[in-house]
Amino acid sequence: MERGTENRTRIRWTVVTGVLLACCLLYDRVDVVGVVLSALTLVVTAFGVWTTWRASAAMDDGAAARRLSKAVVDAGSMSSRVLGGDRVVADVTYRFRPCAHARGAALPLRPAGRLDGLVADYQVLRPRRLVVTGQPGAGKSVLARSFAAELNKVRADGDPVPVLIALGDWEREESFRDWVVRHLVRDYGRSRKRARQLVDAGLVLPVIDGLDEMDRAEVPLAESRAQGALDALSNYQESLEPAPLVLTCRTDLYDVLEASGRPMLDTARVEIDPVSAEAAARFLSRRAGAAYRQAAWAPILDELRTHPQGMLARSLSTPWRLVLVATAYEQANDPSELLSCTTREEVGDVLLGHFIPSSIRAVAETRSRYAPEDVHAWLGTLARGLHTRSGGRTDLALPELARSPGAAWARRLYAFLVGVCAIVPALILLSGLGGDPVIWGMAAVLVVVGSVGWLHLRPGGINLWRRADFALPPWGSPLWSVGMRLACSGRGRWAVCVSALWPILIMWRSVAPSRLGGVEDWTLAVTMLFTPLLLVVMVTACHLGSATTGPSGWSRAGVFFALLFMWPATVQVFLSRSMSLGAGPDFFCLAAFGSLYLALCGPMAMYACWLLINCRRLPFRLSRFLEWSRAAGLIRVTGAAYQFRHREFQEWLTRNSLPARPTPTVHPPTRTTTP
Repeated sequence: MERGTENRTRIRWTVVTGVLLACCLLYDRVDVVGVVLSALTLVVTAFGVWTTWRASAAMDDGAAARRLSKAVVDAGSMSSRVLGGDRVVADVTYRFRPCAHARGAALPLRPAGRLDGLVADYQVLRPRRLVVTGQPGAGKSVLARSFAAELNKVRADGDPVPVLIALGDWEREESFRDWVVRHLVRDYGRSRKRARQLVDAGLVLPVIDGLDEMDRAEVPLAESRAQGALDALSNYQESLEPAPLVLTCRTDLYDVLEASGRPMLDTARVEIDPVSAEAAARFLSRRAGAAYRQAAWAPILDELRTHPQGMLARSLSTPWRLVLVATAYEQANDPSELLSCTTREEVGDVLLGHFIPSSIRAVAETRSRYAPEDVHAWLGTLARGLHTRSGGRTDLALPELARSPGAAWARRLYAFLVGVCAIVPALILLSGLGGDPVIWGMAAVLVVVGSVGWLHLRPGGINLWRRADFALPPWGSPLWSVGMRLACSGRGRWAVCVSALWPILIMWRSVAPSRLGGVEDWTLAVTMLFTPLLLVVMVTACHLGSATTGPSGWSRAGVFFALLFMWPATVQVFLSRSMSLGAGPDFFCLAAFGSLYLALCGPMAMYACWLLINCRRLPFRLSRFLEWSRAAGLIRVTGAAYQFRHREFQEWLTRNSLPARPTPTVHPPTRTTTP
């Protein structure tokens, strides 16, 4: 009954809005009637948008949690190159470690001891607070991702949604709850109100990665951000009970933090075991590269089996190093060169020297290829930028690049553009009709609107968008058809019907005869053909979250909004050229619409300025390159931020600005004949 009443109400508002729009277009020759109808149309449209927003705001906690869970699943997909591009995975085990204090969580009676059983072990914990520790490269980050994905699959209604969040950007001044809310908005496209609702209802399980990546080595423990974060996590509660969470950290750092006298209580601790030499040899022997090049891999496998405690076995005792070996020597190079290395660091340098060329070679057959030297130089520039401006943090969020301390010239260029676009339209108006009070008022409005763009230069910026999830998928992606189906079903149908009336009626006004209120201007009709396409893109994108489209969708949305704002200006320039009105109206239209774009989409414009300033050191289509690097296994994605594949890889790029060695000759794999 309520559903039918709601549909009838929407139909009535749709009809009323359409009638008013038609009247505005057909009877604008009567000034008073046109003004009244325009005002009524604005009121009706605003009321329709408000009712739709209120309907979506009435969503209960369970439905909001289900939507968040879907967004987390969409954002949690990993490239196959993260696991080495093969179905074979390393055999990794873990064990529960006793706590160094008396307040630990109740452990399962029979722990699974294998990574595929970690979700079941976690669900038995009381309270559900878990710390996962391991050596560098032990697979903590990959485990956190797979844990969030597996727990989402078995999550029941009413259980909290596991959300993977990198801890690198947390500061002491921000409460932990506010930090989680901020990441739900930025990384998973939730509105701030909805994110706060989920956190307060206890429906968010933070899976926190990167406690060991928050500080430089020389920072004292008492003053470290890691100790402050551990204190904030200890105080993270639901009512009087400890709130559930999962945390990853390096073993040595967490041992120090636990012994500092301020540990995190009511938790269980899992230690990831090193990969044994036999497990490493079994993993490498089952890879496709070893199967096709048995003679080349035989010395390495023999060394691992013969000396299980040797230097090479210790150097390859983590899943990260094993994937490095598999990638470096899968299709080319001689793995026996590792036998001449004398330290773990030397083994790492040799493997990382092959990592970029080998990763490029692995995806060259299916994707556009970049030169290894360019990839190394571009990734090195990004790594050094992270090291310089943020103390070695790992998050590379595109919207924040122009706000970094080293982007002063990008902000100056943006401020100059805002000033030009804010002042030029006003000067053009005043130069022609400066004595008219109406013209002075219009000029003042243009200056005020243009000046809003300067507010984006503040540290916190301004938020003129209610939703944080407007992003565009790649062109040709199947997500476009998904977005269209979502837009044409449920509550979206009403918005589509009302929004579609605008371009249809404008087109009718352009081609209709004068007795029906038209102007019979076919030239204007042709120029307006692009408008329905822009509408389709906007309606589709509004139904796809940033978690679905990934961090690169934000930059594509910036290009779309620039096109959306500059298309009317282009139409006006085209018409003024056809009427020989001179250059004044052209500059006025371009500057006025540009000023509006800078006011509404300042962060996107600042990012474009940052790309222009750094165009000689980085590719201008940076997001496309980062998406390619993600497919190649060089970059990973956490929410709306890019990260280097591993901290060791990022630090190696910071130290090595040029390729470590020339690209080796590719040797085609040779099959070993079976007698």
